[in-house]
Amino acid sequence: MMNISPIRGNNLSKAWASTFIKCMDTPRGIMAPAIVSFDVIEDDNSWQLETPEIRQALDSQLAVFGIISANQSNIETVAGTIFPDSIWKRCGGNRDKLFVKYDKIWPFVSKCRLNNHGTYFRRLTSFGENSVNQLKAIIDTWRAGTHRHSALQAGIFNPAVDHSMARRLGFPCLQQVVFHPIGTNGCEGLTIVAFYANQLLLEKAYGNYLGLYRLGKFVASAMGLDLKGVTCIASNLSLSNHGKQECHRLLSKMKQVLSDAD
Repeated sequence: MMNISPIRGNNLSKAWASTFIKCMDTPRGIMAPAIVSFDVIEDDNSWQLETPEIRQALDSQLAVFGIISANQSNIETVAGTIFPDSIWKRCGGNRDKLFVKYDKIWPFVSKCRLNNHGTYFRRLTSFGENSVNQLKAIIDTWRAGTHRHSALQAGIFNPAVDHSMARRLGFPCLQQVVFHPIGTNGCEGLTIVAFYANQLLLEKAYGNYLGLYRLGKFVASAMGLDLKGVTCIASNLSLSNHGKQECHRLLSKMKQVLSDAD
């Protein structure tokens, strides 16, 4: 019988570390499915989104595997495909400016080989032949007073272009994002829920969680709500393209950090 008990953490880093430990303990390093969630408690002055020791240890492991980005952490590169935080910070809180700016730089972003089929943020803001800005539609619908839950979802997978005979496509692994208001009209906040068909834990998941958090913060703020949590569901979560044997030092570090935090 499948074990689909959710893995929870009180911040992003601890949720990832707990998932890593569990994944290392599974046959072939695969969890199918996997549900990982972490709380966002920004009204608590002691709460931090990340645990520095965990992120630093993962960055070091990625560097050993040669998974690096030119000017920043690979974690930031992965997160930026979901939400371009560096661009958003230059937009002074102006959503429309973000959408316009990303559209203008897209010809340059798309030249990167890894972006041949798109990025997640591009699919969220320019989907299909009609270039639908799904994020704008979700935000505008909510702000106009229509709080129907089914209106608060955005699709990534596009059958018109993504159904392919290719043995390996690489994108999109993220299929859908749902913004879920808690309580009547979101009186208790908002959560973001993402569904992945396939996900690599070591190479991608931490950056995925970070990008989803930032996307959730962006949408929640625009809706006048507070982000309260992030949930990521993967129908197939694989440890890594590298073997377990190469990850034992990282495993020891994760166990130590989580033990010290208890």
